[in-house]
Amino acid sequence: MTRTDRPALGLVLGSSQSPGDILTAAAAAERAGLDELWLGEDYFYTGAFATAATLLATTRLPVGVGIVPATTRHPAVTAMEIATLAGLHPGRVRAGIGLGVPDWLDAMELRPRSPLGAVRDTLRGLRTLLRGDPLSGEFASFTAHDITLEHPPVTPPPLYAGVGGPKALRLSAAEADGTVLSVLAGPDYVRWACEQLAAGGADAGHRVVVYALCMVDDDRDAARAALRELFGLYLLSGPRNPMSEVQGLADQAETLAARGIEAAIPDIPDEWIDRLAVVGTPGDCARRLADLAEAGADAVALAFPPDQPIDRIVGRLSADVIPLLGTMAGAR
Repeated sequence: MTRTDRPALGLVLGSSQSPGDILTAAAAAERAGLDELWLGEDYFYTGAFATAATLLATTRLPVGVGIVPATTRHPAVTAMEIATLAGLHPGRVRAGIGLGVPDWLDAMELRPRSPLGAVRDTLRGLRTLLRGDPLSGEFASFTAHDITLEHPPVTPPPLYAGVGGPKALRLSAAEADGTVLSVLAGPDYVRWACEQLAAGGADAGHRVVVYALCMVDDDRDAARAALRELFGLYLLSGPRNPMSEVQGLADQAETLAARGIEAAIPDIPDEWIDRLAVVGTPGDCARRLADLAEAGADAVALAFPPDQPIDRIVGRLSADVIPLLGTMAGAR
């Protein structure tokens, strides 16, 4: 939670690309000089750990699994996967645990009775196992009987929590090494989230990663148009949540969503897209990245519309946006 004008820049991969396209996108990100890769595990698209293993083997970038739901694997299995990745690629693995999307969990009958308890106990169980200690006990969503990893990593990788509400953020502050904030987290929400983390006892080393929808174009209107559908799907699928409430959008977003997502998307105000995404000209994008960093983001991981050529977009980031961001950092 160290405020800076130059956040680390990453690329979010997983749900909007086929497995083969993920490799192409990761290679483009590395060529463009981005700092890290992050993988969601959106059911039922691509598996995070299998994809992470491939990206760790084919790039030199750090790879974050952000996030996997606490209840879709027993923590001992999750710990085994993390330990294997960390043993093969020391220092490059970050692992994130979160609540998961309720509809997907319901489809598998895996929604926990106590979601925050499940996240808390999973993080504690992972930390115990990854440092080589035995795990036993009955917890909120699992039971363990004297389980020990045969190959714990020499240095356990950092654990992140993918959370958003005040209680969950304070849990992350107490139990995790970092926090992943979902897309549509504008500077106001990032600032508020960092306040919750600080109130929960997070220290200066607690790393805040913000996912952000992104589109770069010399024509600002064209950039918004390319991003509008994806933006609308995220905003209107669950319009009332801590993020939309903190940012003052919940009531209007609910009214729009009541008309149906497809009908409402054209009427999403341009100002919302500008506030909550990294969108527009290279100068616009650089300013929005700087604003997120100033609000408390240590890293911004960018997600692009699935119908856009990632190689071209990350090339523009490298050639046109990152140099401007560096200039802004020097001027502040």
